[in-house]
Amino acid sequence: MIEFERVSKTYPGSAAPAVEEFSHTVGEGRTTVFVGPSGCGKTTLLRMVNRMVEPTSGSVVVRGRDVRDTDPVALRRSIGYVMQHSGLMPHRTVADNIADIARLAGASKSEARGRAAELMELVNLDPSLGRRYPAELSGGQAQRVGVARGLVNNPDILIMDEPFGAVDPVVRRNLQQEVLSLRDRLNTTILLVTHDIDEAFLLGHEVVILGERAAVQQADTPATIIAHPANDAVREFTGAGGRVLHVQERGGDRLVVDAAGNIKGVLR
Repeated sequence: MIEFERVSKTYPGSAAPAVEEFSHTVGEGRTTVFVGPSGCGKTTLLRMVNRMVEPTSGSVVVRGRDVRDTDPVALRRSIGYVMQHSGLMPHRTVADNIADIARLAGASKSEARGRAAELMELVNLDPSLGRRYPAELSGGQAQRVGVARGLVNNPDILIMDEPFGAVDPVVRRNLQQEVLSLRDRLNTTILLVTHDIDEAFLLGHEVVILGERAAVQQADTPATIIAHPANDAVREFTGAGGRVLHVQERGGDRLVVDAAGNIKGVLR
């Protein structure tokens, strides 16, 4: 579905590449998460998929076709895109923000309004919010609108760039659960970028841990990475040592605790 073939990117004025010789295939209908520290090149990789960034060398293949052979506007309209700060147009209502994306893809005005209503329901937004403007929304509501915009044209590919980085922890957890629910209901290939390893483990079928210049430290399922970190860098980044849990009996309850004795849960 999405193939990175030895891609590198050096930005003008920079002596060192942001991405160097990166190769990976994103499986169709799966959620793949690129995770790593700030500046490791993960967002650069994401933006290569819809040609917002052009690789210096190598190629990105989407649906079997090199993106350089695809019109960038047509490519972007065929791929859902959710960014960190929702990217909503402040002078348009919530409903219009969603419907406008459908209109750009050729839907009639009535079809676009219908799709906007459907997507608001899909992401659990109250219909009454459709008449509001972005400034009248909470951070979590605005991000839900951003997700609705990304999905309004039924894309087979959805890319998400730190989609929940600008909201508070409680809202973030709620939005993560929404994405899990959508992931299970839709047969969409999702490529998500985050710096939060717990978010990566929660949302990804596959997690790709990146180091400097997007060097792949490990690419596998969350369970395998947690149980068998590939090297010390992965072990440190994932906090693998602190994820070793055991059960203690306390006051008649069976509690799950970490190596430091901190309570992580209870067995029922």
